[in-house]
Amino acid sequence: MNTKGLFLPACAAFALIAAATTYCDAPGSRQWSVDANRTGKTVYRDGQGRITGSYETDRFGKTTYRDGQGRIQGSVTCDPRGKTTYRDASGRLQGTMTTDRAGTTTWRDSLGRVQGSHSTDRNGKTTFRDGSGRVQMTEQTDRHGKTTYRDHLGRVQGSVQVDRNGKTTWRDARGRVQGTATTDRSGKTTYRDAKGRIRGYRK
Repeated sequence: MNTKGLFLPACAAFALIAAATTYCDAPGSRQWSVDANRTGKTVYRDGQGRITGSYETDRFGKTTYRDGQGRIQGSVTCDPRGKTTYRDASGRLQGTMTTDRAGTTTWRDSLGRVQGSHSTDRNGKTTFRDGSGRVQMTEQTDRHGKTTYRDHLGRVQGSVQVDRNGKTTWRDARGRVQGTATTDRSGKTTYRDAKGRIRGYRK
């Protein structure tokens, strides 16, 4: 696993991964798993139980990512002011993320140049912009739990809806079902494709 891809955009996001989560394919064979221990270290393993990557957050808010052999791949630091700093394996600054009082989150590269931003208005509409401030896409969730994604011209690109029973349905720009996810009482999540065929599990 490329642990660089584990970099998450917000400090709070590190708490989203549950302990001892296993991902399986349709036949039920384990493909990979995530195990978070009491020390705060999260370990990723492949289907055979071999470590493919890990990350650990210290008491100063610095999260360090390592590959399967324990070599540092990069780090993310969240300071008390809410500024997130990304560094590579050698500790060199790669970029930052900050959120101002108005709620606008801005990403900058290692030289401080704006690379993009997003903000949410009073109606719950989130707008994503590039480094020049041009709209790239928007997303908005209605009172029925449906989130609709639109491009810079306002054209619908797709949607995700979570119903009262916790079933998640993904649809394309034309409203056609692309896949679903349901979780039973035991906590097992089943993923199905557009035709209802099981594609995998998470438990």
